[in-house]
This record gives sequence, structure tokens and C-alpha cells, in this order.
Amino acid sequence: MIEPTAPDPTITVLAAMIEGERWLSADSCAVLLGLTTPEGKPNRRGFLERLACRPSFPTPLQIGNEKKWKRSELLRWAEDERRSRG
Repeated sequence: MIEPTAPDPTITVLAAMIEGERWLSADSCAVLLGLTTPEGKPNRRGFLERLACRPSFPTPLQIGNEKKWKRSELLRWAEDERRSRG
């Protein structure tokens, strides 16, 4: 009998953060926007270098040396991008 594998705890925590938290880390933003590696891990570098640097992207809240983005602003931005592309 094959036993099911336990879900990756990192992905589980990130999924919970996406659903319940108001401010998201770069990793959470990457997962929310579908930027993941082939292994299913957040593509933080892709998020920061391709999306977060765009002038139209929501401004993050700087907490120490970590940036956080407001979930509602992120979703609004994604919807605006989807509409503008047709």
C-alpha cells in the first residue's frame, strides 16, 4: 500500500498566509500570482525582478529589511493587468 506524502510545510504555511493575512511577503505574492518553480516552490526572484519592480505595481510596506504587499492591492493590480492585456 502506498502511503500519501505529507504536503510541503512551506507551501502549507504560504497558502494559509495568502488566505488569511492582509500583508504578504515576496514568497506569498509569488505563489498568489502563480510564480512557482517546477518543483512548486515560490519563485521569489522572478516576482521581485519581473513584477515588483514595475512602476504600476503596488508599493510595498517596508518593515525592517523585509517588504510586504497588501493582498487587496495585489489582486486589484493583477485584475487591471488582465483587463489591459485583452
